[in-house]
Amino acid sequence: MRLAPVLALAALPFLLAPHASSEDDPRRRPDLLAAIKRVDGTTLRDNVMWVASQENEGRETGSVGADRAAHYIAAWYEKCRLEPKGTDGFFQPFGTIGKKGELKDSNWVKAGKGPKMSTLEYGTQLRHAKFSGSSLAEGDLVFVGFGIQAKELGYDDYAGQKVAGKIVLAFDHEPQEMNEASAFDGTKPTKYSDIRVKAETAAAQGARALIVMRDAMNHPEVKGGFPEDDELGWPSEVPDALPIPVTYISDEGAALLAVAAGRKDWTPLQKKIDETGKPSSLVTTCPCTVRVTAAAPILGGQKNIIAMKPGTDPVLKDEYVILSAHYDHVGRGNAQNSKGKVGQVHAGADDNGSGTAGLMELAWALEPLKTKRSILLINFDAEEAGLIGSKHFAGSPTVPIDKIVTILNMDMISRNKATAILVGGIGRNKRLDRVLKDVSGRYGLEMVSDGMDQYLQRSDQWALMEKGVPGIFFFGGMHGDYHSEKDTPDKCNVMKMKLITLVCLVFLDEVANGPNPRE
Repeated sequence: MRLAPVLALAALPFLLAPHASSEDDPRRRPDLLAAIKRVDGTTLRDNVMWVASQENEGRETGSVGADRAAHYIAAWYEKCRLEPKGTDGFFQPFGTIGKKGELKDSNWVKAGKGPKMSTLEYGTQLRHAKFSGSSLAEGDLVFVGFGIQAKELGYDDYAGQKVAGKIVLAFDHEPQEMNEASAFDGTKPTKYSDIRVKAETAAAQGARALIVMRDAMNHPEVKGGFPEDDELGWPSEVPDALPIPVTYISDEGAALLAVAAGRKDWTPLQKKIDETGKPSSLVTTCPCTVRVTAAAPILGGQKNIIAMKPGTDPVLKDEYVILSAHYDHVGRGNAQNSKGKVGQVHAGADDNGSGTAGLMELAWALEPLKTKRSILLINFDAEEAGLIGSKHFAGSPTVPIDKIVTILNMDMISRNKATAILVGGIGRNKRLDRVLKDVSGRYGLEMVSDGMDQYLQRSDQWALMEKGVPGIFFFGGMHGDYHSEKDTPDKCNVMKMKLITLVCLVFLDEVANGPNPRE
Protein backbone atom coordinates (compact mmCIF):
# COMPACT_ATOMS: atom_id res chain seq x y z
CA MET A 1 0.00 0.00 0.00
CA ARG A 2 1.46 3.32 -1.09
CA LEU A 3 0.72 6.07 1.38
CA ALA A 4 2.69 8.98 -0.03
CA PRO A 5 4.35 10.23 -3.21
CA VAL A 6 8.13 10.26 -3.46
CA LEU A 7 9.80 13.64 -2.88
CA ALA A 8 13.35 14.78 -3.54
CA LEU A 9 15.85 13.79 -0.84
CA ALA A 10 17.58 17.15 -1.20
CA ALA A 11 14.52 18.78 0.31
CA LEU A 12 14.55 16.65 3.48
CA PRO A 13 15.80 19.28 5.96
CA PHE A 14 13.01 21.64 4.97
CA LEU A 15 10.03 19.27 4.96
CA LEU A 16 9.20 19.17 8.63
CA ALA A 17 6.14 21.38 8.45
CA PRO A 18 5.37 22.43 4.90
CA HIS A 19 1.68 23.04 5.65
CA ALA A 20 1.97 24.42 9.19
CA SER A 21 0.42 27.83 9.62
CA SER A 22 -0.25 28.12 13.31
CA GLU A 23 2.45 29.30 15.71
CA ASP A 24 1.48 26.54 18.12
CA ASP A 25 1.72 23.78 15.50
CA PRO A 26 3.67 21.02 17.28
CA ARG A 27 5.75 20.49 14.14
CA ARG A 28 7.28 23.93 14.70
CA ARG A 29 8.32 23.29 18.30
CA PRO A 30 11.92 24.46 18.84
CA ASP A 31 12.89 21.23 20.63
CA LEU A 32 11.66 19.07 17.75
CA LEU A 33 13.34 21.27 15.16
CA ALA A 34 16.59 21.08 17.15
CA ALA A 35 16.33 17.28 17.32
CA ILE A 36 15.78 17.01 13.57
CA LYS A 37 18.84 19.16 12.85
CA ARG A 38 20.98 16.70 14.83
CA VAL A 39 20.27 13.80 12.45
CA ASP A 40 23.45 13.65 10.42
CA GLY A 41 24.58 11.38 7.63
CA THR A 42 28.22 11.52 8.68
CA THR A 43 27.69 9.90 12.08
CA LEU A 44 25.26 7.39 10.56
CA ARG A 45 27.98 6.36 8.13
CA ASP A 46 30.72 6.30 10.77
CA ASN A 47 28.68 4.15 13.15
CA VAL A 48 27.55 1.62 10.56
CA MET A 49 31.18 1.32 9.42
CA TRP A 50 32.32 0.67 12.99
CA VAL A 51 29.55 -1.73 13.94
CA ALA A 52 29.97 -3.72 10.70
CA SER A 53 33.77 -3.58 10.64
CA GLN A 54 35.79 -6.71 9.95
CA GLU A 55 37.23 -6.44 13.48
CA ASN A 56 33.79 -7.25 14.94
CA GLU A 57 33.72 -10.49 12.93
CA GLY A 58 30.03 -10.45 12.14
CA ARG A 59 28.81 -9.93 15.74
CA GLU A 60 27.50 -13.44 16.30
CA THR A 61 25.58 -13.49 19.57
CA GLY A 62 27.83 -14.22 22.54
CA SER A 63 31.03 -13.60 20.55
CA VAL A 64 33.90 -11.22 21.26
CA GLY A 65 32.82 -9.08 18.30
CA ALA A 66 29.25 -8.80 19.58
CA ASP A 67 30.58 -7.89 23.01
CA ARG A 68 32.78 -5.12 21.53
CA ALA A 69 29.76 -3.77 19.66
CA ALA A 70 27.59 -3.89 22.77
CA HIS A 71 30.06 -1.85 24.81
CA TYR A 72 30.51 0.62 21.95
CA ILE A 73 26.73 1.15 21.74
CA ALA A 74 26.34 1.48 25.51
CA ALA A 75 29.16 4.04 25.66
CA TRP A 76 27.44 5.98 22.87
CA TYR A 77 24.19 6.08 24.85
CA GLU A 78 26.09 7.25 27.89
CA LYS A 79 27.65 10.04 25.83
CA CYS A 80 24.14 10.99 24.66
CA ARG A 81 23.15 11.34 28.33
CA LEU A 82 20.52 8.65 28.24
CA GLU A 83 19.71 6.75 31.41
CA PRO A 84 20.52 3.03 31.72
CA LYS A 85 17.39 0.90 31.90
CA GLY A 86 18.77 -2.62 31.83
CA THR A 87 19.18 -4.94 34.78
CA ASP A 88 22.93 -4.25 34.89
CA GLY A 89 23.44 -0.67 33.79
CA PHE A 90 22.59 -0.44 30.09
CA PHE A 91 22.74 -4.23 29.77
CA GLN A 92 20.08 -6.89 30.24
CA PRO A 93 22.06 -10.15 30.26
CA PHE A 94 20.32 -13.39 29.36
CA GLY A 95 21.11 -16.87 28.09
CA THR A 96 24.88 -17.29 28.23
CA ILE A 97 25.82 -14.80 30.95
CA GLY A 98 29.18 -13.04 30.71
CA LYS A 99 31.55 -12.53 33.60
CA LYS A 100 31.65 -9.42 35.76
CA GLY A 101 34.61 -7.27 34.83
CA GLU A 102 36.67 -4.88 36.94
CA LEU A 103 36.61 -1.09 37.24
CA LYS A 104 39.66 -0.90 34.98
CA ASP A 105 37.48 -2.40 32.24
CA SER A 106 35.04 0.53 32.34
CA ASN A 107 37.17 3.51 33.43
CA TRP A 108 39.80 5.05 31.19
CA VAL A 109 41.37 8.03 29.50
CA LYS A 110 41.99 7.60 25.78
CA ALA A 111 43.86 10.20 23.75
CA GLY A 112 45.34 10.67 20.32
CA LYS A 113 44.73 8.93 17.03
CA GLY A 114 46.50 6.45 14.83
CA PRO A 115 49.91 5.24 16.08
CA LYS A 116 49.97 7.96 18.76
CA MET A 117 46.75 6.79 20.41
CA SER A 118 47.17 5.93 24.09
CA THR A 119 44.85 4.36 26.66
CA LEU A 120 45.50 5.07 30.34
CA GLU A 121 44.52 2.30 32.71
CA TYR A 122 42.49 2.92 35.84
CA GLY A 123 44.33 2.14 39.08
CA THR A 124 47.88 2.36 37.73
CA GLN A 125 47.85 5.39 35.43
CA LEU A 126 44.74 7.23 36.55
CA ARG A 127 42.50 7.56 39.59
CA HIS A 128 39.37 9.64 40.02
CA ALA A 129 38.65 12.44 42.45
CA LYS A 130 36.09 11.41 45.07
CA PHE A 131 33.73 14.17 43.89
CA SER A 132 34.05 13.24 40.22
CA GLY A 133 30.92 13.06 38.14
CA SER A 134 30.17 9.80 36.32
CA SER A 135 29.88 10.03 32.56
CA LEU A 136 31.67 9.58 29.28
CA ALA A 137 33.19 12.81 27.98
CA GLU A 138 34.77 13.47 24.59
CA GLY A 139 36.56 16.49 23.15
CA ASP A 140 39.92 17.86 22.06
CA LEU A 141 42.55 18.21 24.78
CA VAL A 142 43.38 21.73 25.98
CA PHE A 143 46.27 22.35 28.39
CA VAL A 144 45.26 25.09 30.86
CA GLY A 145 48.37 25.47 33.02
CA PHE A 146 47.35 25.07 36.64
CA GLY A 147 43.64 25.36 35.82
CA ILE A 148 43.31 28.54 37.86
CA GLN A 149 41.15 31.58 37.34
CA ALA A 150 42.19 34.15 39.97
CA LYS A 151 41.38 37.51 38.46
CA GLU A 152 41.94 39.33 41.73
CA LEU A 153 45.57 38.18 41.50
CA GLY A 154 45.86 39.04 37.82
CA TYR A 155 46.17 35.38 36.84
CA ASP A 156 43.85 33.43 34.51
CA ASP A 157 44.82 30.16 32.82
CA TYR A 158 41.57 30.30 30.85
CA ALA A 159 42.10 33.77 29.38
CA GLY A 160 41.68 33.62 25.61
CA GLN A 161 40.89 29.90 25.69
CA LYS A 162 37.63 28.42 24.45
CA VAL A 163 37.29 25.21 26.42
CA ALA A 164 33.54 24.60 26.16
CA GLY A 165 33.07 21.06 24.93
CA LYS A 166 36.76 20.25 25.46
CA ILE A 167 38.78 18.11 27.89
CA VAL A 168 41.08 20.29 29.99
CA LEU A 169 44.45 19.20 31.39
CA ALA A 170 46.04 21.03 34.34
CA PHE A 171 48.89 20.76 36.82
CA ASP A 172 48.15 20.11 40.47
CA HIS A 173 48.71 22.88 43.06
CA GLU A 174 49.56 26.45 41.89
CA PRO A 175 52.26 28.50 40.13
CA GLN A 176 55.50 29.53 41.87
CA GLU A 177 54.66 27.30 44.80
CA MET A 178 58.23 27.46 46.13
CA ASN A 179 58.59 31.23 45.63
CA GLU A 180 58.15 33.41 48.73
CA ALA A 181 57.25 36.32 46.45
CA SER A 182 54.50 34.46 44.66
CA ALA A 183 51.20 36.28 44.21
CA PHE A 184 49.59 33.09 45.54
CA ASP A 185 50.44 33.93 49.17
CA GLY A 186 54.09 32.99 48.83
CA THR A 187 54.77 29.37 49.71
CA LYS A 188 51.47 28.91 51.54
CA PRO A 189 48.84 27.05 49.53
CA THR A 190 45.71 29.02 48.63
CA LYS A 191 42.26 27.75 47.74
CA TYR A 192 43.33 27.67 44.10
CA SER A 193 45.58 24.68 44.74
CA ASP A 194 42.57 22.53 45.64
CA ILE A 195 41.55 20.00 42.96
CA ARG A 196 37.86 20.64 43.59
CA VAL A 197 38.26 24.37 42.99
CA LYS A 198 40.05 23.58 39.72
CA ALA A 199 37.23 21.22 38.78
CA GLU A 200 34.50 23.76 39.60
CA THR A 201 36.33 26.32 37.46
CA ALA A 202 36.61 23.87 34.57
CA ALA A 203 32.92 23.01 34.79
CA ALA A 204 31.96 26.69 34.89
CA GLN A 205 33.97 27.22 31.70
CA GLY A 206 31.98 24.49 29.96
CA ALA A 207 34.73 21.87 29.92
CA ARG A 208 33.50 18.30 29.62
CA ALA A 209 36.15 16.83 31.93
CA LEU A 210 39.24 17.78 33.96
CA ILE A 211 42.46 15.77 33.99
CA VAL A 212 45.01 16.72 36.68
CA MET A 213 48.71 15.79 36.58
CA ARG A 214 51.51 16.17 39.11
CA ASP A 215 53.56 19.39 39.09
CA ALA A 216 56.76 17.38 39.11
CA MET A 217 59.16 20.34 39.26
CA ASN A 218 57.75 21.48 42.60
CA HIS A 219 57.36 18.00 44.09
CA PRO A 220 60.21 15.76 42.94
CA GLU A 221 59.87 13.74 46.15
CA VAL A 222 56.59 12.19 44.90
CA LYS A 223 57.91 9.59 42.53
CA GLY A 224 55.59 8.86 39.64
CA GLY A 225 52.42 8.15 41.54
CA PHE A 226 49.47 9.95 43.02
CA PRO A 227 49.18 12.45 45.89
CA GLU A 228 48.67 10.89 49.29
CA ASP A 229 45.38 12.48 50.33
CA ASP A 230 41.72 11.61 50.47
CA GLU A 231 40.81 13.64 47.37
CA LEU A 232 41.20 10.47 45.32
CA GLY A 233 38.98 8.32 47.54
CA TRP A 234 36.74 7.18 44.68
CA PRO A 235 34.24 5.62 44.35
CA SER A 236 32.41 7.19 47.24
CA GLU A 237 28.90 8.37 48.04
CA VAL A 238 29.53 12.09 47.72
CA PRO A 239 26.29 14.12 47.91
CA ASP A 240 27.76 17.05 45.98
CA ALA A 241 29.55 15.30 43.11
CA LEU A 242 30.42 17.58 40.21
CA PRO A 243 28.70 17.28 36.81
CA ILE A 244 31.95 16.46 34.98
CA PRO A 245 34.52 13.66 35.29
CA VAL A 246 37.60 14.63 37.31
CA THR A 247 40.60 12.32 37.16
CA TYR A 248 44.24 12.43 38.32
CA ILE A 249 46.91 10.84 36.16
CA SER A 250 50.31 9.45 37.13
CA ASP A 251 53.61 10.59 35.63
CA GLU A 252 53.42 7.66 33.23
CA GLY A 253 49.93 8.71 32.24
CA ALA A 254 51.07 12.29 31.69
CA ALA A 255 53.89 11.04 29.46
CA LEU A 256 51.41 9.04 27.38
CA LEU A 257 49.17 12.10 27.00
CA ALA A 258 52.17 14.16 25.90
CA VAL A 259 52.99 11.67 23.14
CA ALA A 260 49.33 11.58 22.06
CA ALA A 261 49.35 15.40 21.85
CA GLY A 262 52.60 15.45 19.87
CA ARG A 263 54.81 16.74 22.71
CA LYS A 264 57.91 15.36 24.40
CA ASP A 265 56.63 16.24 27.87
CA TRP A 266 54.77 18.93 29.83
CA THR A 267 57.67 20.09 32.05
CA PRO A 268 58.78 23.05 29.87
CA LEU A 269 55.32 24.55 30.17
CA GLN A 270 55.40 24.33 33.97
CA LYS A 271 58.89 25.83 33.98
CA LYS A 272 57.74 28.75 31.85
CA ILE A 273 54.76 29.47 34.10
CA ASP A 274 56.86 29.26 37.28
CA GLU A 275 59.57 31.52 35.86
CA THR A 276 57.26 34.23 34.50
CA GLY A 277 54.27 33.95 36.83
CA LYS A 278 52.10 34.14 33.71
CA PRO A 279 49.79 31.55 32.12
CA SER A 280 51.01 29.47 29.20
CA SER A 281 47.95 27.54 28.04
CA LEU A 282 47.96 25.44 24.89
CA VAL A 283 45.26 24.24 22.51
CA THR A 284 45.85 20.84 20.90
CA THR A 285 44.10 18.90 18.17
CA CYS A 286 44.43 15.73 20.22
CA PRO A 287 41.06 13.94 20.61
CA CYS A 288 40.45 12.69 24.14
CA THR A 289 37.86 10.54 25.90
CA VAL A 290 37.39 10.27 29.67
CA ARG A 291 35.15 7.57 31.12
CA VAL A 292 34.14 7.52 34.79
CA THR A 293 31.67 4.96 36.08
CA ALA A 294 31.38 3.04 39.33
CA ALA A 295 29.80 0.11 37.48
CA ALA A 296 32.05 -2.76 36.46
CA PRO A 297 30.95 -4.07 33.06
CA ILE A 298 29.56 -7.41 31.97
CA LEU A 299 32.16 -8.93 29.64
CA GLY A 300 31.03 -11.44 27.06
CA GLY A 301 27.75 -13.34 27.06
CA GLN A 302 24.43 -12.38 25.51
CA LYS A 303 22.80 -9.09 26.40
CA ASN A 304 20.23 -6.59 25.26
CA ILE A 305 21.16 -2.91 25.51
CA ILE A 306 18.47 -0.63 26.97
CA ALA A 307 18.60 3.16 27.32
CA MET A 308 15.92 5.62 28.38
CA LYS A 309 15.08 9.28 27.78
CA PRO A 310 12.63 10.15 30.61
CA GLY A 311 9.36 11.84 29.76
CA THR A 312 8.38 15.26 31.06
CA ASP A 313 4.74 14.68 32.04
CA PRO A 314 4.21 13.76 35.72
CA VAL A 315 1.78 10.98 34.77
CA LEU A 316 2.65 10.00 31.20
CA LYS A 317 6.38 9.65 31.96
CA ASP A 318 5.48 6.20 33.32
CA GLU A 319 4.38 5.16 29.83
CA TYR A 320 6.94 4.16 27.20
CA VAL A 321 7.53 4.24 23.46
CA ILE A 322 10.17 1.78 22.26
CA LEU A 323 12.44 2.13 19.25
CA SER A 324 14.49 -0.97 18.63
CA ALA A 325 16.97 -2.69 16.35
CA HIS A 326 18.94 -5.90 16.77
CA TYR A 327 22.73 -5.51 16.75
CA ASP A 328 23.83 -9.13 16.32
CA HIS A 329 24.49 -10.90 13.03
CA VAL A 330 25.68 -14.38 11.95
CA GLY A 331 29.44 -14.12 12.49
CA ARG A 332 31.21 -16.10 9.79
CA GLY A 333 28.06 -17.96 8.84
CA ASN A 334 27.21 -21.63 8.86
CA ALA A 335 25.32 -24.06 6.69
CA GLN A 336 22.01 -23.03 8.22
CA ASN A 337 22.23 -19.22 8.09
CA SER A 338 24.70 -18.27 5.36
CA LYS A 339 23.79 -17.39 1.79
CA GLY A 340 27.43 -16.81 0.93
CA LYS A 341 30.86 -18.25 1.72
CA VAL A 342 30.91 -19.92 5.13
CA GLY A 343 34.04 -19.03 7.09
CA GLN A 344 34.38 -15.49 5.79
CA VAL A 345 33.22 -12.57 7.94
CA HIS A 346 29.58 -11.78 7.29
CA ALA A 347 29.80 -8.11 8.31
CA GLY A 348 26.05 -7.52 8.53
CA ALA A 349 26.18 -3.89 7.47
CA ASP A 350 22.59 -3.70 6.27
CA ASP A 351 21.50 -6.54 8.57
CA ASN A 352 21.46 -4.90 10.99
CA GLY A 353 24.33 -2.46 11.29
CA SER A 354 22.08 0.01 9.48
CA GLY A 355 19.25 -0.23 12.03
CA THR A 356 21.79 -0.13 14.87
CA ALA A 357 23.36 3.05 13.48
CA GLY A 358 19.88 4.54 13.03
CA LEU A 359 19.05 3.85 16.66
CA MET A 360 22.34 5.40 17.77
CA GLU A 361 21.60 8.48 15.66
CA LEU A 362 18.19 8.77 17.31
CA ALA A 363 19.91 8.66 20.70
CA TRP A 364 22.00 11.66 19.66
CA ALA A 365 18.97 13.50 18.25
CA LEU A 366 16.89 12.98 21.40
CA GLU A 367 18.90 15.24 23.70
CA PRO A 368 16.92 18.47 23.01
CA LEU A 369 13.58 16.70 22.46
CA LYS A 370 10.87 16.97 25.11
CA THR A 371 8.22 14.25 25.12
CA LYS A 372 5.46 13.55 27.62
CA ARG A 373 6.08 9.82 27.58
CA SER A 374 9.44 8.20 28.20
CA ILE A 375 11.42 6.73 25.33
CA LEU A 376 13.25 3.42 25.43
CA LEU A 377 15.94 2.58 22.89
CA ILE A 378 16.61 -1.17 22.80
CA ASN A 379 19.30 -2.99 20.87
CA PHE A 380 18.23 -6.62 20.95
CA ASP A 381 20.76 -9.44 20.90
CA ALA A 382 20.34 -12.93 19.42
CA GLU A 383 17.70 -11.96 16.85
CA GLU A 384 19.44 -14.15 14.31
CA ALA A 385 19.25 -17.09 16.72
CA GLY A 386 15.45 -16.88 16.89
CA LEU A 387 14.42 -13.53 18.44
CA ILE A 388 15.86 -14.73 21.75
CA GLY A 389 16.77 -11.27 23.09
CA SER A 390 13.37 -9.70 22.36
CA LYS A 391 11.59 -12.74 23.74
CA HIS A 392 13.62 -12.40 26.92
CA PHE A 393 12.71 -8.72 27.24
CA ALA A 394 9.03 -9.46 26.57
CA GLY A 395 9.07 -12.09 29.31
CA SER A 396 11.19 -10.04 31.75
CA PRO A 397 10.64 -6.39 30.80
CA THR A 398 12.54 -3.70 32.68
CA VAL A 399 9.39 -1.52 32.59
CA PRO A 400 5.76 -2.69 33.03
CA ILE A 401 4.77 -4.17 29.69
CA ASP A 402 1.23 -2.81 29.95
CA LYS A 403 2.78 0.68 30.07
CA ILE A 404 4.53 0.22 26.71
CA VAL A 405 2.29 2.02 24.24
CA THR A 406 4.17 1.23 21.00
CA ILE A 407 7.27 -0.46 19.61
CA LEU A 408 8.82 0.63 16.30
CA ASN A 409 11.51 -1.80 15.15
CA MET A 410 14.09 -1.15 12.40
CA ASP A 411 15.80 -3.93 10.47
CA MET A 412 17.87 -3.54 7.27
CA ILE A 413 17.15 0.10 6.38
CA SER A 414 19.98 0.94 3.98
CA ARG A 415 19.36 -0.96 0.72
CA ASN A 416 16.95 -1.06 -2.22
CA LYS A 417 14.84 1.95 -3.27
CA ALA A 418 16.17 5.08 -1.59
CA THR A 419 12.77 6.61 -0.80
CA ALA A 420 10.76 3.51 0.11
CA ILE A 421 10.40 1.22 3.12
CA LEU A 422 8.41 -1.94 3.72
CA VAL A 423 6.15 -1.56 6.74
CA GLY A 424 4.68 -4.33 8.84
CA GLY A 425 1.81 -3.73 11.24
CA ILE A 426 -0.28 -1.41 9.07
CA GLY A 427 -4.00 -2.03 9.49
CA ARG A 428 -3.67 -3.25 13.09
CA ASN A 429 -3.93 0.11 14.88
CA LYS A 430 -5.83 3.11 13.48
CA ARG A 431 -3.91 5.64 15.57
CA LEU A 432 -0.51 4.39 14.36
CA ASP A 433 -1.78 4.17 10.79
CA ARG A 434 -2.74 7.86 10.89
CA VAL A 435 0.64 8.88 12.31
CA LEU A 436 2.51 6.85 9.70
CA LYS A 437 0.48 8.34 6.86
CA ASP A 438 1.01 11.89 8.11
CA VAL A 439 4.75 11.56 8.77
CA SER A 440 5.51 9.67 5.55
CA GLY A 441 3.62 12.30 3.58
CA ARG A 442 5.68 15.06 5.12
CA TYR A 443 8.96 13.38 4.28
CA GLY A 444 8.10 11.78 0.96
CA LEU A 445 8.69 8.24 2.19
CA GLU A 446 6.89 5.57 0.17
CA MET A 447 5.53 3.02 2.65
CA VAL A 448 4.66 -0.40 1.24
CA SER A 449 2.80 -3.01 3.25
CA ASP A 450 2.04 -5.58 0.53
CA GLY A 451 3.66 -8.90 1.32
CA MET A 452 4.81 -7.90 4.82
CA ASP A 453 2.76 -10.50 6.69
CA GLN A 454 5.47 -13.07 5.98
CA TYR A 455 8.11 -10.90 7.70
CA LEU A 456 6.15 -9.49 10.65
CA GLN A 457 6.81 -12.50 12.88
CA ARG A 458 10.48 -12.71 11.89
CA SER A 459 11.82 -9.65 13.71
CA ASP A 460 11.93 -8.38 17.25
CA GLN A 461 8.76 -6.31 17.49
CA TRP A 462 6.75 -9.53 17.26
CA ALA A 463 7.71 -10.73 20.76
CA LEU A 464 6.06 -7.61 22.23
CA MET A 465 3.14 -7.59 19.80
CA GLU A 466 2.27 -11.06 21.10
CA LYS A 467 2.00 -9.44 24.55
CA GLY A 468 -0.48 -6.85 23.28
CA VAL A 469 1.92 -3.98 22.50
CA PRO A 470 1.01 -2.13 19.26
CA GLY A 471 3.93 -2.61 16.88
CA ILE A 472 5.36 -1.30 13.63
CA PHE A 473 8.17 -2.92 11.62
CA PHE A 474 10.38 -0.92 9.23
CA PHE A 475 12.16 -3.28 6.81
CA GLY A 476 14.27 -2.31 3.81
CA GLY A 477 13.67 -5.55 1.96
CA MET A 478 15.75 -8.51 0.81
CA HIS A 479 18.73 -8.29 -1.56
CA GLY A 480 21.39 -10.51 -3.06
CA ASP A 481 23.98 -9.80 -0.33
CA TYR A 482 21.69 -10.91 2.52
CA HIS A 483 23.49 -13.13 5.06
CA SER A 484 26.68 -13.18 3.04
CA GLU A 485 30.19 -11.78 3.17
CA LYS A 486 29.07 -9.17 0.61
CA ASP A 487 26.82 -7.23 3.03
CA THR A 488 29.46 -4.56 3.69
CA PRO A 489 29.25 -0.91 4.86
CA ASP A 490 30.27 0.58 1.52
CA LYS A 491 26.97 -0.62 0.03
CA CYS A 492 24.79 1.14 2.61
CA ASN A 493 22.77 4.08 1.27
CA VAL A 494 23.38 6.64 4.00
CA MET A 495 20.77 9.04 2.61
CA LYS A 496 18.13 6.34 2.90
CA MET A 497 19.25 5.65 6.46
CA LYS A 498 18.93 9.35 7.23
CA LEU A 499 15.44 9.49 5.73
CA ILE A 500 14.26 6.50 7.75
CA THR A 501 15.85 7.88 10.92
CA LEU A 502 14.11 11.24 10.46
CA VAL A 503 10.74 9.55 9.93
CA CYS A 504 11.30 7.42 13.04
CA LEU A 505 12.15 10.54 15.05
CA VAL A 506 9.00 12.42 14.05
CA PHE A 507 6.88 9.27 14.44
CA LEU A 508 8.32 8.88 17.92
CA ASP A 509 7.53 12.50 18.80
CA GLU A 510 3.92 12.13 17.63
CA VAL A 511 3.30 8.93 19.59
CA ALA A 512 5.17 10.03 22.71
CA ASN A 513 3.13 13.25 22.91
CA GLY A 514 -0.21 12.13 21.43
CA PRO A 515 -3.11 9.83 22.33
CA ASN A 516 -2.28 6.36 23.64
CA PRO A 517 -2.45 3.86 20.75
CA ARG A 518 -3.60 1.20 23.22
CA GLU A 519 -6.83 3.12 23.93
